[in-house]
Amino acid sequence: MHHTAKKMTALGMALSCVLLLTGCRTRSFLSTKQEVALGKEGEREVEQAYRLDTSSADADRVREIGEKLLQHMHRRNIPYSFHVIKSNEINAFSLPGGPVYVYRGLLDMIGSNNNALACIIGHELGHINARHVARNISSSFVNNVLIAVLIPNPNIQNGASIVTQILSLKYSRDEEYEADWRGLSYAAKSGYNPEGMIQFFKKLERLSRRQKGGPPEWLRDHPLTRSRIARAEYIIEHHMYRYGK
Repeated sequence: MHHTAKKMTALGMALSCVLLLTGCRTRSFLSTKQEVALGKEGEREVEQAYRLDTSSADADRVREIGEKLLQHMHRRNIPYSFHVIKSNEINAFSLPGGPVYVYRGLLDMIGSNNNALACIIGHELGHINARHVARNISSSFVNNVLIAVLIPNPNIQNGASIVTQILSLKYSRDEEYEADWRGLSYAAKSGYNPEGMIQFFKKLERLSRRQKGGPPEWLRDHPLTRSRIARAEYIIEHHMYRYGK
């Protein structure tokens, strides 16, 4: 009975901490400084795991478009950076605190379409500016706190890298909608045609139908639904570019 009472008391304290620290899933208790630290550690891991293209015309192109989009960010107090990964995967991702990565395979797929590339980079910047990863990490942290309380001294070794853990945190449908909206807004305000996002989506759909080994990697991390495309089309049609400056 005494052991059970202690466990229930600890659980109550943990739940109180959860409510105080998070309130709901839309809040993050990671500070900007912690986000930047995670991003820097993630950058080190990416540099060890992948070969980066730092000097090609496409590497310059990604940086130039990214820097142009940054002029319309409200969140400017973090060290953004833009990189190209030498991999044929059709993918892109961002880390908390600023780093954005675009794969060679994605650049080859979209070719010279800078409007599409601006929307893709803008989408990843949208995740950073909306602090989606930070919120998901916060939720994951809360779950780990509860497990630690309910199962004292768990004999579990988690050797996964920071990047692996971050990329395993799947975005919700609403987070994907918001990142799309932000990407469209940043691109439009930077002088790019936001129709580039629709062009990119349609290319992904055609490619996904042709591929036998499963959808492109980008679609696994960012599921493409008819509703998602329709929302993007509606935003473009009505010029609803609410994000950025």
